[in-house]
Amino acid sequence: MNKHMKIIIGLVLLATCNFLFAQTYQINFEHGSEKTQIPTVFWSKPNSKVVLIFIPGGSGSFGITKKIDPKPSWLLAELFNSTNSSIDIVFMDSQFSLQGDVGDSYTRWAARRELVHIERIKTVINFYKVMTSKPIFLIGHSNGSLSIAEFLNQSSDHQQLISGVILSGSRNETELKQKISLPVLILHHKSDLNRWTTPSAAENLFLQVQQRSSSITELHWVVGGKDVTWGDPTYTGRHMYNEALGEAAKNIQQFLEKVNAN
Repeated sequence: MNKHMKIIIGLVLLATCNFLFAQTYQINFEHGSEKTQIPTVFWSKPNSKVVLIFIPGGSGSFGITKKIDPKPSWLLAELFNSTNSSIDIVFMDSQFSLQGDVGDSYTRWAARRELVHIERIKTVINFYKVMTSKPIFLIGHSNGSLSIAEFLNQSSDHQQLISGVILSGSRNETELKQKISLPVLILHHKSDLNRWTTPSAAENLFLQVQQRSSSITELHWVVGGKDVTWGDPTYTGRHMYNEALGEAAKNIQQFLEKVNAN
């Protein structure tokens, strides 16, 4: 094997590594007397143009940084692995559950409305903003949409830190109370059977944001895929874009491309 061939193979392997290996960052966080770290995983692509920070639903705590070489999964994998994608992805995990065991649908998610949670989001944004020097977008699915809404609601200054938000499969309680000057995409399955994330609530959220926004505001319906005969529709089926991840990812990619083109 000649020298030039070795160099070419080395470059190919290096490029491949950029796709396969995750970078784990435990971001230092201080708030009052609390001193801890925020677990995050960063997947980068060559020539990427934006950073998409994912705030997960459910309990918000998945222990992803404890995995050996964690890889993007679900919708994140569809976005990252697409040959048409030029997106860096961050998974923002939580060291503890953000879900209460008792209470009504409002109080069970009180942790996502607390100032300390909002400050964690702000810390993660600033960390990757400095590290990458790229536009930052937030995406939250289901309960994660509550976190993003509260991040925007608690201070209008927070809008200056990011370039746009994506509210995916958002909970019925999701509400944006501030005037919005950011691009917003509301992504939802047209036939979501989850009673906590109804399509009608998503449409109402879109109309609410549209009235308060001076920027791009879009509602994209995912129509493909199917539900399953087993499991809770909160965690399965169309709510999770079952067999329609490609369609959901395409909507997100088109939104990001449109925003970046302006």
